[in-house]
Amino acid sequence: MTTIFINGLGLIGSSIARIIRKSAPDARILGNDINKKNTDFLLEHKIINEATNFDDGSKQADVIILASPVNSIIEDIKKLSDLQLKSSVIVTDVGSSKVNILEAANQLVDKDITFIGGHPMAGSHLTGSENGSIEMLANHTYFLVNHNGNNQQVNTIKELLKSGHLRFKEVSADKHDQIVSTISHLPHFITYALTLTVNDSLRDVYATDISMGNGLLDSTRIAKSNPDVWSDILTSNSDNLLEQIDAFEKQLAVLKKTIIDNKPNELRQSIVDANDARNGWENNAK
Repeated sequence: MTTIFINGLGLIGSSIARIIRKSAPDARILGNDINKKNTDFLLEHKIINEATNFDDGSKQADVIILASPVNSIIEDIKKLSDLQLKSSVIVTDVGSSKVNILEAANQLVDKDITFIGGHPMAGSHLTGSENGSIEMLANHTYFLVNHNGNNQQVNTIKELLKSGHLRFKEVSADKHDQIVSTISHLPHFITYALTLTVNDSLRDVYATDISMGNGLLDSTRIAKSNPDVWSDILTSNSDNLLEQIDAFEKQLAVLKKTIIDNKPNELRQSIVDANDARNGWENNAK
């Protein structure tokens, strides 16, 4: 019987637990979370077999999944390096940046422990194990950043997650962090800035009691994301994010100039280009 230990049973960790429960019904799934409500919910719904502490769960596991925020994952890797783990254990994670996590994982590699980084490109502004689901991750990209695993070990991870219908993509840590800074971290950062700008502007014109249109609500939904998680994510990949912010500022300046110069045709073409790009993203997702 394969024993899986998941540390962190919030939205993503609990979704991973659901996927594994369906992929490997006979697996023994152990879980740990600082919020007892998360473990209680998963125990009640028979998604995990047992709640345990970090040390005990890690020592028993054939596969360890670190599903806490990025900085906590790095701390957890340090803890694992001081424990007597199974020699055949596979350690993986779901962190949103990879260079710093794989650098920390050298502590495990030096002890011949296998580490295979992972990151599902899906989520929600909702939190907690009750909001996790298999469907939330289905048909989304799941990055695998292999540090020192062999093909069989990589396939073990894929098999455990097969019922999630994920789109596995194997990349380097550097490439991963460049990609996610563009498609995830920058949009979140911009959304926070947009929300704060609108809020301040409304306060200045005494219009705080108006009902917001769906366009604004749709555009700013991810501003509701967990502040602890996202401040951690954005600072963990700061070099790549700063490059993307610079690129965004340049694009914003180009669009701004069409307004200053009163060139509606140029602005229209930019909007057409944006339409085409957005429609292409949607078609690729099908």
